[in-house]
This record gives sequence, structure tokens and C-alpha cells, in this order.
Amino acid sequence: MRVVLDTDVLVSAFVFPGGAAERVYRLALAGRIQLITSVGLVAELGTVLGRKFGWEPTMTEEVVVQLARIAEVVVPRASVDDADPAKSRAVETARAGRVDVVAASDDHLLRLGSREAIPIEAPAIVLERLR
Repeated sequence: MRVVLDTDVLVSAFVFPGGAAERVYRLALAGRIQLITSVGLVAELGTVLGRKFGWEPTMTEEVVVQLARIAEVVVPRASVDDADPAKSRAVETARAGRVDVVAASDDHLLRLGSREAIPIEAPAIVLERLR
């Protein structure tokens, strides 16, 4: 299964371990799902970890390097019309990476339900799909 994790899910996986977000990320580490990301999502993750959670640059760099190592990094070719461009990154990445699902914790994305026939679901729902 090809999966995009929105920035909120990635932050939860690293900052608040033990939940569904971390379990989905661990599936990618184990090679059970193919994680798809983009430079924009990786950069946003680094920014959030540093600014919002006060992570040291070396810690943030380790996460970014690990993510780039385990994920397929795609280049979105077209933007999605949205009032919040930051929230569009996950959908743009999903489209470019031809994913099966976007795992999201962001309420704005979850309210969409799907975009361009790509389901947008909470990490717990993604885990259920994999059982």
C-alpha cells in the first residue's frame, strides 16, 4: 500500500509516540507500506519540529534523513486549489505519488474525506485497512 502521511501524523509519530501515527510510521520502517513524501512535506516537518517543539537542528536533521531514506520522494507537478497551501501539500504529494490513501490528523484534510478519488483517513483507519 502506498501512503502519504500528512505533517501532523509525522509530528505525532515522533513527538507523541505510542499512538496510531507511530504505528503507521513503523509499518513504513518495516517495509510493510510504501511511504510517499515530497520535499515540501519533509521541509514542513523539519520546520514544525524546530519551531513549535524546540527540537535541536541535529535531531530534526536525523528525522529528515530517516524519512528521506525510507520514503519515495516525489515531485508534485500541479498545485491543489485550497485556502491553506500548507494543507494542500499532502494532497499534491498523494496525486504525484499515486497513493492508495493519505493518513491525516489535520481536521481540514479529514473533513474532505477524499480528494481526486484518494481517501483521506485518520491513522487508526489506515491501520484497520491493513489488518
